[in-house]
Amino acid sequence: MFYKTSKSQAARLFSAIRVYGLSQENTPPPSTHDQIWTSVQVAENSENFDIAEEILSKAIRQRISPEHTALYLGELALINLARKRYDKVLDICGSLLGGDSEIEARHPNLHFNLLACLEIATFLQAGGDVAEVPFHGHTLRFAISGQNSELEFQHIRQKLYEPEEVELILKHMGEEDIVLDLGANVGNHAIALATARPNATIHVFEPIKKTCELLRRNIALNGLTNIDASNLDIAVDSEDGFLNMVQRINLASSREANEGIGPAIPKRALRSLWPERVDFIKMDVEGAELRIIKSVLDLIRRDRTKIILECYKTTVEQDFADLAELGLEQIDCIERSAVFNVLVQPK
Repeated sequence: MFYKTSKSQAARLFSAIRVYGLSQENTPPPSTHDQIWTSVQVAENSENFDIAEEILSKAIRQRISPEHTALYLGELALINLARKRYDKVLDICGSLLGGDSEIEARHPNLHFNLLACLEIATFLQAGGDVAEVPFHGHTLRFAISGQNSELEFQHIRQKLYEPEEVELILKHMGEEDIVLDLGANVGNHAIALATARPNATIHVFEPIKKTCELLRRNIALNGLTNIDASNLDIAVDSEDGFLNMVQRINLASSREANEGIGPAIPKRALRSLWPERVDFIKMDVEGAELRIIKSVLDLIRRDRTKIILECYKTTVEQDFADLAELGLEQIDCIERSAVFNVLVQPK
């Protein structure tokens, strides 16, 4: 949702066009925001970043609205961060943040993204590439790539991403549990769990190639031997097949796509990947949670597997009803800004 923007904020947003060095001439014919945003995603997915930048630059010159200009400039910051153009990142973010509290008040997500880009660019420009995070008497190490700003922003600040969820899992996790991390991303949760529970085994699953590369590096950086990474580069679902993924410039924003957009990634039925037993599952599979749970419900009941998953506040009542219908009862829960992290187990 976009909010009304004041004249001072609009002036700041449009002044960022000059900072970025975009010409005001030869403005292209109008395009809708949906057309622009789809084109950017397709370009990013195929790693045609010059084309993505050109589309965004033309969109900025259109001046659809100050709000859209802010969104496009934020995406340009992410692209330049991933492409190691740190001076441009600092220019864009500095011009937009520059002491104007209105962006933080009216566009908190944009403000967060710009601040993340600014701090990560500063960290990388200074020669840093690994962040150290203190955790339960250990020091966790995470590679900083500039391609996963939401997580890396926390890591360079010496914090875990979603620490409350990690602690909730540890509260209910046994010393020798077998855990499935479905949607492991770069290993934020898995590395913390494997470090705190050295006798447990964590099986990680992640479909995005670049994310898998970072996950493997993070496992190596922490010298962990109790993480099984033999099933990376595949998606987990209720049945075998393929799915298309749009790989965004910010890896955490990658999503399943319509056929024909993004590479076809093999997916495997969770049933075929189930080890001798499963004590705990962390699920972050972009809406496929219920379908996957149903496909292995008999195994979940047999092993009395605990499952932690996200329920959006907008759908939480229906989500709770669906889980209850499957015989899964809530045993713990934490509330975050837009979601509940819910822990369930067979009754």
